[in-house]
This record gives sequence, structure tokens and C-alpha cells, in this order.
Amino acid sequence: MMNLTNSDYAHFFFNDYDLEAQLIAIHGFLGRSREREDEEAAEIKALARRAQEIGSEHLVGMYTDTVHASVYSDAARSAAAVGMLAPFVENLFTGIFRGIGEEEDDYLGRDKDSKRSTLSRAHFWNPHFAFTSSEVKTSLVDGIMQLADAAKLTPRLPTDTRKVLEALFEYRNGMLHNGFEWPPERREKFSDRIRSWEASWFISAQSGGKPWVWYMSEVFIARILNFIDEVIDGAGQHVHEVYFPDG
Repeated sequence: MMNLTNSDYAHFFFNDYDLEAQLIAIHGFLGRSREREDEEAAEIKALARRAQEIGSEHLVGMYTDTVHASVYSDAARSAAAVGMLAPFVENLFTGIFRGIGEEEDDYLGRDKDSKRSTLSRAHFWNPHFAFTSSEVKTSLVDGIMQLADAAKLTPRLPTDTRKVLEALFEYRNGMLHNGFEWPPERREKFSDRIRSWEASWFISAQSGGKPWVWYMSEVFIARILNFIDEVIDGAGQHVHEVYFPDG
């Protein structure tokens, strides 16, 4: 067998779609979006300098309006970015655990085809569900972390996996349900949540000294992209060592 990388082995879990092609499209969009953001920032700075040089109230007003509008432009780009990254990460983990579940010959009950055995197994390998002592609840982050432990995948995942997942999906949910301008209490709550993650991961436009519109920072976007690569590498390592140890 030819020498395969961990990324090559990870495709063992993904016969139904192409990880690399999706990532190429995501990287391409993010790169073009970043270039446009830099262009807009340069245009705003030039307008500000021009207004200051000639002391024009009209230009000052245009500058103020442009800065205000740029807040929404930045929010739109951030929403588009999280709209691609969050589903990709969700599908990545779903595919990994579906693949592991298909390889593991485990079930509950002596009849693996019984209704209870079938349903239990389906819920077990679905990362959208997490198990507590009294119930099965919907919780993607908890489900991923529980399954990583159950599959002995945790040592192969990034050490900040929970933090990245919490930050990514909580921001995704905020943008999905509230748009660009979240309710004031939601903005403040998100500000508190950031203390549990990394301060550099999110930026907020301010209004009255308080958070107004939240964006993902370039630092966090870069972390997610690297995180994806690290998870794929870890999944491939798992495939290699567990299913093809002699490969």
C-alpha cells in the first residue's frame, strides 16, 4: 500500500462527500471577503483624512455614515463565515462518529435488530444527543465530547476542542436567531461567555460603551480553519491505528 497521510485515512469516514473540495471553496470565499474588508477599511480611512483636512461638515457626516454602515458590512461577512464554518464542523464530527459506529459491532440487547437496540445504537453514535443520568438531551457540544471519550478519540483531538465548539456554535446560534443586532441582554451574556474562551476570538462594535454588534475575529477564523485540519488529522490517525494498523 502506498504511503497515506492521516488526512488520506480520514476519508475512510467520508465516502459520500469531498472534504478537500469544500475546504477549498471555504478558504477561497474567506480570502476574497478579507480582501474586500481591507479595501473598505482603506476607503473609510481615506474619507476620514479628507474630512479632517478640509474641515467639511458634509464629509464628516459622510464619514460617520460610512463607519456606521461598515458595522453591518462586517457583520454580514462574519455571518457568512460562520454560516459556512459551523455546518462544516458539525458535519465533520457527525461523519466521523457515524463512521466509527459503522465499524464498531456493539449494540444493546441480544437481538441487535430489535427496535430498542436499533434506536439506542442510532442515538449513541449521533453527536447531536448527549446522555445524562436521567435523560437523553439535545446538545451537540456535549454529544461530541462524550462520543470522543467513548471512541477513545479525545487524545487525538485538539486540547481546546470544547472551547472552540462552544464559541463557534453559540455565535452561530446568536447570528441565526437574532441577526446582526442581538437583543441587549444577549449581547451582554455573550460578553460574559467570552471570558470562558479566548478574548481575541471575538470583536464587538460599541454603542454607548456597551457591546453592539459581535464579529468573529480573524484570529478565531484562523483557529477554526486550523482546528478543522487538526480534527481531520486526528480522525485519520484513529483510522490508521485502529482499523489499518499494518497499513
